[in-house]
Amino acid sequence: MVCALLTAALVVNVAPAAETPAQSGAATKSTSATNAGSSAESGSGKDLYVVKDGNKVDAKTLAGWRTWRALACERCHGAEQEGLVGPSLKESLKVLTKEEFHEIMVKGRPEKGMPPFNTSKMVMENWEGLYAYLKGRSNGDIEPGRLTALDGGK
Repeated sequence: MVCALLTAALVVNVAPAAETPAQSGAATKSTSATNAGSSAESGSGKDLYVVKDGNKVDAKTLAGWRTWRALACERCHGAEQEGLVGPSLKESLKVLTKEEFHEIMVKGRPEKGMPPFNTSKMVMENWEGLYAYLKGRSNGDIEPGRLTALDGGK
């Protein structure tokens, strides 16, 4: 229910955009904030996420995916973030800045059925990783399904 509400809170009126094709299976891709498609993030110089073979990711992004799974966000946003009762996060993350995403996570969108997550320790500790995971899905760099650590760890 909480994830469903999270999805509903991220509803953004967006014209459907073509998805970026997934990167080749052998490539490792590091997406910097400058390349992530959000002008609000430009110039930060920090990598947003690192992905290899579509399902091996850096520790921060893996923590974000685990947060997604623990909160069962797919109940509203769909298992592949395609949207159900809540919006498609693959589309929403094409336009939401990191700051806008954070504000929605903290304040929610009660009028849309999305609760605030400011009292969830897991969300507040991992919201940047959650943003990175969803941005990677939106960009087509991270494949749907189970993720593992780049270094082979947990």
